[in-house]
Amino acid sequence: MAKRFIISEEERSDIRSRYGLVTEQNESSELKKGIQCFLNKKGIKDNSNQPLKVDGLLAGKTAEALSKYQSKIGVTPADGVWGPSTQSKMPSGDVQIFKQCISDEGDFIDKGLHFFGLD
Repeated sequence: MAKRFIISEEERSDIRSRYGLVTEQNESSELKKGIQCFLNKKGIKDNSNQPLKVDGLLAGKTAEALSKYQSKIGVTPADGVWGPSTQSKMPSGDVQIFKQCISDEGDFIDKGLHFFGLD
């Protein structure tokens, strides 16, 4: 089992200055991967017209693609940030695709909830 460490902002800054970017993994990683999966299934690509890498990072190319999707469904502002305004404007078909992606990218519990229709 992997060990988890809690570090202060000062320690984090020190680590970043010494070693570069430090990637964090947390419970929302599955959500972020689900969003990337969803955008790929909808055919929404980044500004270089490439599908997204499903890596759980919602910056850069994913934010570009999310902004395109938000514009398409009428979210204002189309800021590339996932939130209630995006989810509330999603057509029902898109909601089903999104739920499937969350199940696909999620853990065992997500898969079970989706299987039993409880998501």
